[in-house]
Amino acid sequence: MEYELAGTVTTTGLRGAASFVAVLTVRDGKIVRWREYQNTAAIAAATGTLPALLAAYGDAPDGG
Repeated sequence: MEYELAGTVTTTGLRGAASFVAVLTVRDGKIVRWREYQNTAAIAAATGTLPALLAAYGDAPDGG
């Protein structure tokens, strides 16, 4: 399943949207597993923390 969340961060006034992909496993009509993949860069941009996120990746041990 793919979906998008959009809104305004109340603390910063920044508007943003982020895409999500969920992979569900269903057994006997019930969801038994939910894995979710998020656009963390879009979320960080909306919350004003993108520079810190990018800096953290720059500090990765592999130089990433």
